[in-house]
Amino acid sequence: MFVQRAFKPMNCVYCQSEQVVKNGSKTLKSNQVLQRYLCKTCGRRFNERSGTPMARLRTPAATVEMALNVRHEGLGVRAAARVVGKSPSTITDWEERLSTHLPAWSPSAPEGGAVTIEGDELYTRVGENLPPRSLSRMDHQLH
Repeated sequence: MFVQRAFKPMNCVYCQSEQVVKNGSKTLKSNQVLQRYLCKTCGRRFNERSGTPMARLRTPAATVEMALNVRHEGLGVRAAARVVGKSPSTITDWEERLSTHLPAWSPSAPEGGAVTIEGDELYTRVGENLPPRSLSRMDHQLH
């Protein structure tokens, strides 16, 4: 059975023209192939990453995604850097680069809709490590 897919033409990232043709490809070290394009209107060349946060980034998208996912799951910058084999400053650079596009990934709540905020418990020891007051009172009452 033949399935026909709708092809959406690539617009030029510089002039937004639809007069764009494929112009070769580039294989990254990760064996990922990036399609290159040529704009017939302005004559500029670009690839499928141009105009995105991933533009001019030599790291495979899967590595960046893994680093951001482990950061989202609660790992610190240094731990995330060890997991993906990059420096902590690289991880923070990726976060900074991608944070400018956060609204596109995290849509705002609908007008008049309820918003649920979730949080994990965080326990911090300050001073002496004492049991809660209610437990220490009950302990004294038993003796």
